[in-house]
Amino acid sequence: MSSPPWVISVVVADAGPLIALGRVNRLALLTAVFQQVQVPHAVLAECLMRRELPDARRIEAAVADGWLLPCEGTAIEAAGLGAGERAAIGHAQAIGAALLADDQAARAFAAQLGLTTVGTLGVLVKAQRMGRLPDLRTLIEELRASGYWLSDTAIQQALAAAQTRP
Repeated sequence: MSSPPWVISVVVADAGPLIALGRVNRLALLTAVFQQVQVPHAVLAECLMRRELPDARRIEAAVADGWLLPCEGTAIEAAGLGAGERAAIGHAQAIGAALLADDQAARAFAAQLGLTTVGTLGVLVKAQRMGRLPDLRTLIEELRASGYWLSDTAIQQALAAAQTRP
């Protein structure tokens, strides 16, 4: 079950959205959309695996600046999910937070546990609605050009949602 990002204050992040926003230098949008973004150490390890990449350097800087808060993640048991996903879902469940993730399997598993989920496009829609993002379509195109996969359907839904008010 996904909830709109405008009703979420604390999220526990998986690597996908952090990497995506890091690629296009938009990690600061997370501080505009959420009061707090916690990142389990297993997720940070995944994000920083290739420290030479610009997204990894930006994520590391966001941690240093206090935008992203490292935390312990109690990994749940879930076949087919990676260590970061299991830690993020487990921590979100433990603290009653939402999950920030794009991976469909992780989102589906989190929904089965009753967790609220939001993805990269949800963050961008909220930022657009808040006036923090001048052109959603251009940023989506930039994300795709960077190699981040987004389905055509998800993009059309995000563009439509950005035009409506909650």
